Formats: sequence, C-alpha cells, structure tokens
Amino acid sequence: MRQAASGGHICVVDLSDTIDNDTDASLWLGLLNVAKREQGKDGVLAVWDVLQSRKALRAADGEDAEPLWAMILEVFMDDESQLQRVVSYAEWMLEAHSARWPSLYPTIVSQCLRNGQYRRAMRWHMRLMPNFDPGLEAFGTMLCRFITNTEAGLQQTLKSLYVSTCHHSLYDDVVPLLYESGLSQLCAEWRGLFLLYGDVPNHAVKSKPYLTFLTRYYPGTPLKLEEQLVLEGSIPVRWGMQRESLLDVMDGTHEVDHSSTGRRYSDTLGARWFASSWLPLDFAIHAVHALGVRQIGPLSLQSIALRDPTPDAVMGRIEQLHKVNIGIGHSTYALAVRHFAETAQHELLHELLHTDIHPEVFDDLATLGSIRDEALHAENMRTYHLLLAIQPAVAQESIDTTSNLLLQQSLQHGQARHALALMRDMRSMDIDLSATSIEHIYSNILEPLSWDPDIAFVTWGPLRTAIDYLNHLMLLRAPVPARYWQKVLFGLGKFGRFDDVEDVCIGLLDAYHNGHTVPGGLLGVHPADAPPCNALSSRRALHIPADLPVTHGYHPLHKIFENPKLQVAIARWGFKRSVSQASASTSVGDDKLVILRGVRLLGQLQKRGVLLQESAIRREVIRLLAHLLHPQRKKATVRLPDLAAVRKQINEALGQSKGQGLMPEISVLEGLIVDVVHKRRGRTHRDLG
Repeated sequence: MRQAASGGHICVVDLSDTIDNDTDASLWLGLLNVAKREQGKDGVLAVWDVLQSRKALRAADGEDAEPLWAMILEVFMDDESQLQRVVSYAEWMLEAHSARWPSLYPTIVSQCLRNGQYRRAMRWHMRLMPNFDPGLEAFGTMLCRFITNTEAGLQQTLKSLYVSTCHHSLYDDVVPLLYESGLSQLCAEWRGLFLLYGDVPNHAVKSKPYLTFLTRYYPGTPLKLEEQLVLEGSIPVRWGMQRESLLDVMDGTHEVDHSSTGRRYSDTLGARWFASSWLPLDFAIHAVHALGVRQIGPLSLQSIALRDPTPDAVMGRIEQLHKVNIGIGHSTYALAVRHFAETAQHELLHELLHTDIHPEVFDDLATLGSIRDEALHAENMRTYHLLLAIQPAVAQESIDTTSNLLLQQSLQHGQARHALALMRDMRSMDIDLSATSIEHIYSNILEPLSWDPDIAFVTWGPLRTAIDYLNHLMLLRAPVPARYWQKVLFGLGKFGRFDDVEDVCIGLLDAYHNGHTVPGGLLGVHPADAPPCNALSSRRALHIPADLPVTHGYHPLHKIFENPKLQVAIARWGFKRSVSQASASTSVGDDKLVILRGVRLLGQLQKRGVLLQESAIRREVIRLLAHLLHPQRKKATVRLPDLAAVRKQINEALGQSKGQGLMPEISVLEGLIVDVVHKRRGRTHRDLG
C-alpha cells in the first residue's frame, strides 16, 4: 500500500489502487487495521467509503470476513449516520448475495442497551429483526446478558424486545437465571409475561427449583399444566416407541430401596440411557430422578460428561444432579472427573473421559498401578500423566472425609473447644463441612442449650461455646434453625449481656442483607424453618432468593424474631441493663436514653422488615416505665428521665410504620402508667391481706 510522503498517513485517493482483488476479505482487513492504527476512525471511514462504493466484498463469514465486519461495526456504533450506511450495505449483501452480516442484530442492540439507549435499541430492533433475526439461542443469550439488571427502563425495553419477536421459548433460560440470581420478584414478572405468550418450561430440570420455591412460599399461585408436570416429575413420553425402556435402567427387580440411595440402579444400562443421542440430557436426568434414583455410577457419569465435555459444562451437570438429590458417588473415577472439572484442567478431563481404561478399574489400585507402569515402559506419557494426576483428587477426598470424621468424633465425646479449633483449620484449608458434621453440631452443641438457663458460670461456658459455633456456621453460610438463635438470645438476656444481644441481632441483620448467600444470590434455609411440604422434600437442603421480603412468614429473619416473648424481652433487657447501672437518664450520644436501648434495637429490626407485636411491646414498655417512675422501693441513686423525652424517643424508634408512634399522647400515657401502678399496689394489698 502506498502512503503519503508526509506523516506516513494513508493517502485516501490511492486507496482504490491498494486492493487488486475486491473480493479478498483478508486484504480489506489488513487495510482496515493499518487505517485504524494510523488515523483511527477517519482512516476506517476512508476505507469503508471505498469498500461501500465498490460493493464487491460480500463474504459474510470466514476467518477474515467476520473480524472485518466486526471492526466496522465497532468503529461506527456511536455514529448514527454511518451506522445507517453499514446496515444498508448489510441489507444489500443479504438481498443481492444472500450473505448475512454476522452478529449484526445482537451487536447493535446490545450496545444500545449497554449504553442505556433504550429507544434507540427498540428502533434498531424493529429495523433489524425482520431480516437479521439472530435466532432463538443468540436472542436468548443477549436477553440473559442484561436480564439481571433491575433498572426499570432496561427491564421494560427487554420485555418489549421479547414481545415483538417470535422467540417465545425462553422460560427455561430466563426464569432459572433470575431465580438463582436472587431476583424472585423480577422472576415472577417474567414468568407472567412468558405464560401470557405460551412460553412454558420444556420439562427442564433447571426450572424445577424455582417452581418448588414458588409453590412452597406462595402456595396459592396457579400453575400451568407444563409447570405442574415439571414439578411433579411426570414423564410424558410413550416408552414403548423407544428402543429401550427407561425402567430397564433400574435393576430387574425394580424394588424400591428405602435407604438413602433410593432405587437400585444398573450403571451399565444407565450409561446407555444417558449416552442416547435421541434423548435430551435434561430430560434424561429428570426422568431418572422421577424414578427415585439417588446415585449414579462412574459409567453413567462418563456418559453424561461426554455429551458436553468442557469443564464448565461437566460441573454444571454435576450441580444439576445435586439439585435433584442425585449423587455421583465416591468412586475414584467420579472424584477425578469432579476434580479436573472444578480446576478447569481441560486436557486431563478430555483424557479421562476418552481413556480406554474402564471407569471401574480406577478403584482397583493394583491393576491401576500395573497400567501406570506399563504406560511408562511403553512411553505412553498421556496415560501415565493422567494416572498420576488423579491421585490429588483422591487424596483431597480422603482429607475431607477424615477431617469431618474427626470433627464428628470430637463433638460426640464432648470435646467442643477441640472440635471448634478443627473447624477453623478446615475452613483455612478450604475443606467443606459435611451435612452430617453440621447435624452433629446441632445435636451436641446447640440442642442441649436451655431456654431458661440458671445464672451460673457453669451455664455461661456452653452458651459462649454455642455462640462461637454459630458465628462460624454463619461464615460458612450454613443455615441454622431459628430456634437455636432464639435460645442464644434468651440466654444472653438472662445473663444481662445486652451488649452481646445487640451484637448478635445486628450481626444477623447484616448477614442476611449483605451477602449471607450462596453464590448467585440464594439464601440457605434449614428445613425446620421452611414451609411444610411432603416428607421427602422437607429433608433436602433449601435455598430461597435473597430478595424474599423479610415480612414473609418464612423468611429466616422473621422466623428468628417472630416470637413475641423475645421482642418483649429485648425491650425489657434494655431497661434492666441501664437501671442496674443506676443510669436511667444517662444518654449515649445525641441525648438518646440508655433505658431505651432495647426499644431502639427493636426499631432497627422493624426498619429491616421484621414484623413487631407492637401492642405487646407497648404494654411491656408502659409496665417498665411504671416500675421505673413509681418504684416500690425508692432508689435515690437512679436519676429519673423526663416522661415526655422518653415518649418522644420511643415514638421516633418504633411505630412509624402505621403513621403514628408506639406511645399515645402524654396525658393518656400518664394515665396508663398510673393504672399499672394501681394494679400493682392492689396485688400487693391482696398479698398482705
């Protein structure tokens, strides 16, 4: 290519001489790269002018054509007039040569959405969709890229895009994504829109978690037939038409095994089932789950992994199996597959899935050792390195299992502090706490706690230990039954440790509002705190979206603080703590009275969505004020606060949800306090009489 003498810039007038073959995309791409490097957008525009005027280049795909068209789009994306020219050229290519400009629709519309240009996105959508429809998969991918952004304008635009297309098979992509992102309210909106356009789940396993949540936490929600089929695990296929019945996957006896493994399972037939190309893998997993299988063997895992053998895809399938309570077992082969997929070791995973070694042989250490030695002797380094690489996976499983067993034994033998130290070591080593270990913590540490402990040092030790365990479980995001938190709070209150009561309450509020979630936006919930359901489901781990309102009767925070006795006790503990220190009128900054620490703590709970029993709290606060202002025994050391100031601060902290404070007018309040005093004196006189 000739260049101008000055400055080394491209000479536009000579551009027509630089391309000898107008249809060679590689030459145009090279010219564009030089032009962009030398003159930026102006250089690209110069090349584009010539390319457009010649109308010779019409290749839409290929190693050089695709990056060429992508560069032109990228440069002119924010220049509406030039973008119009680009699209006109694309329309000419399509009409004259049936060549479709690659990714034209998703590139333009995505960029508009990304920049908040929602009206522009709709204009280009209407212009491009008739001729440059990207197809269901690409459109769905674009939608999912933006769907978790809750900005109102964007959401409205995305819904408009969906409505004005023919791509109405996105339920199984969008609904699970929103649910797993913790956006159940947005999920409900999209589900309603999908159902309006006949977009229903296609019996995909990934839609079942949301439908399970929906029916348990909002049981009055009507379901479409297809949703009900997914939820119930129905199998709408005529098995007699297939070469092999799904029931053949089960043992010939077809007996139900009442152990945790469910039905007996033939791994060989199961592997053939999962490998069948005529059957969608989602449906195969769903069907096996419906028949009660709770664990698959290494051959079945190999067949599943070979359907899409990338690390991400394999881990996705393992997680999908886990969600429907199907395990992959603890065979060496299964451990190695999981290890290579988790650590994204593409080559080793490929070798393992395609090896000639039977998956069951990996559990025979002697045979495996012989194969390894023979591979080394034959200089078959692929096999040799593969067999060496599986050892860390097996070793890690052994470490995990041993650590959890040691923890469980320590708990069973009453070695609580030793077990806690082991838990900390396991966390530092990134060793997961097993469900069995967590249950041991519940039964050995938390369950023995008393609801009404005696005030003695001997009972403070177990309470302190329980708090340490609870804090550690929170760090691990392990769901803890609400009753254990209530036990701890009642115990702390009984010991007069109101500072600790505050710390625990605020810690719980912060944890559930600032990330006490599993990756993706779901909250772990213990089955004991979940809505009632059938016995089988009630034993499974449960997750709910992080945006579930705290006001919902089964939100974890609501379950912890819903007890009226606990709410009343928090108000009382605040009074007792300050009175015991002879500081009833002392303030703690901003003239806030310390006797109202409990009331203010309740106010924080209320602001975070916890529903309070205001009438019960009001009665208790009035009783406490009566005791404080009219004590049966005069305590000259207690400085009494002004009642008007007390009322004002109570109303600032509580009761604003109904448009008025918790306490009535001062004259009414004084009368209520006098009534309490009279009733108390009446009881005293009766006792004396």
